[in-house]
Amino acid sequence: MNDAWLYVVLLGAASVVYAFLIPKGKTGPKATGSDRVVREVEKTLEQYMAEMEKENDDLVNLLVQIRQETGAKQSSLQEQLGEMRSRLAEMERTSGKHEARIEQLASAEMSAVDTRAMQEAARQLRNELIESAAPQQVQVETEPEPEDSVRLRYPQLFELHDQGKSIDAIAKAIGLQRGEIQLILRLAKREET
Repeated sequence: MNDAWLYVVLLGAASVVYAFLIPKGKTGPKATGSDRVVREVEKTLEQYMAEMEKENDDLVNLLVQIRQETGAKQSSLQEQLGEMRSRLAEMERTSGKHEARIEQLASAEMSAVDTRAMQEAARQLRNELIESAAPQQVQVETEPEPEDSVRLRYPQLFELHDQGKSIDAIAKAIGLQRGEIQLILRLAKREET
């Protein structure tokens, strides 16, 4: 497009220079020939300008069409974005409901498991207390045995726990309930302190 303007400027400059070179007072065949050349140059310039205007109009029409198409696409994308946002909000609400229900079920399961595990631990503790209340004479006569700690009773559990395994992984590996494992770990902590 810059080349087109360059040609226009050069043609304009050439026509101005040519107009100054033509003698004004002469009439005759030479003057008519130069007039004819001037008219042809003017006609050529007019055609060139008409073509330039047509090309400019085509470009403007093309830009308008592109702008309309872009606007239509943008509005379509905005609609899709709004729809996706509403779907996301609905999915978040649904997942929140599901998470609450899962927590509710898990806490109900945990309380049932914790109750069983606590009852078992209470029985074991009662048995230990009864055994420790036995006459001291027997213990004095024999060598004192190392304390029966929770760690000694469940070595596989503590080995997996020390390796950093999760409670669920430990439960699967040794076949105990999740609540029982949590209770055993709490008892071991108390025992250590």
